[in-house]
Amino acid sequence: MKNKKAVNGVEKFLIIISVPIVMLHLSIFYFWIFDWKKLMTEVGLIGWAGSILIGIIFYSIARNMSITPRSLLVSKGIVLGTTFMTILLALFTLIIEFITSSMP
Repeated sequence: MKNKKAVNGVEKFLIIISVPIVMLHLSIFYFWIFDWKKLMTEVGLIGWAGSILIGIIFYSIARNMSITPRSLLVSKGIVLGTTFMTILLALFTLIIEFITSSMP
């Protein structure tokens, strides 16, 4: 019985922690569009990479849960989507940086 309660605690923790992760990813998206210079600082790049790592860790932990409630499945999908979006933004940034740096 204790094991089931521990799993429920982990599930609740994952559901609660998914909200700040998604908010962080959406704020990165906002800054990427409207104020990209803030993302190109040391703190911005560390936060960007850290949010991607946290999203991947969250998804891998949630994926390995044997019994998952519907709310965790929704949270897992949303975090996966925003993590993927954040990775794509990083790739677009690298492509744009490469193109603009090779211009005369």
